[in-house]
Amino acid sequence: MYHVTFPQRSNRASWAFTGLITDLDDNPIDLSACSLVFQVGDRHERSQLTASTANGKITIVALGIFRVFFTLAEMKGLCTGTYQTGLTVTNDDGTQTEQLTVGPLPIIDGVVS
Repeated sequence: MYHVTFPQRSNRASWAFTGLITDLDDNPIDLSACSLVFQVGDRHERSQLTASTANGKITIVALGIFRVFFTLAEMKGLCTGTYQTGLTVTNDDGTQTEQLTVGPLPIIDGVVS
């Protein structure tokens, strides 16, 4: 598992990022049959935002590369503060889930309405 520290994000803008998943030899992993879930939660570990391959907010863009996207409307629901994030991947038959990342996401008030 990796600890990821995201840079500050505004709650007045959409947010997209890409990630790369590799094996221990740094070869990209085929994610086409896997399920990915990325969550943003408050300090009480309540989920505020969820992106997944199931809801279409995570897309597989190339071998080993995925993209997460939250809309402006979703980001507006976050108050200022630091949120916890996590990413899991589940294999194609659902028998194994791995926690890939955890880490903080600081949200600032973007001021613009």
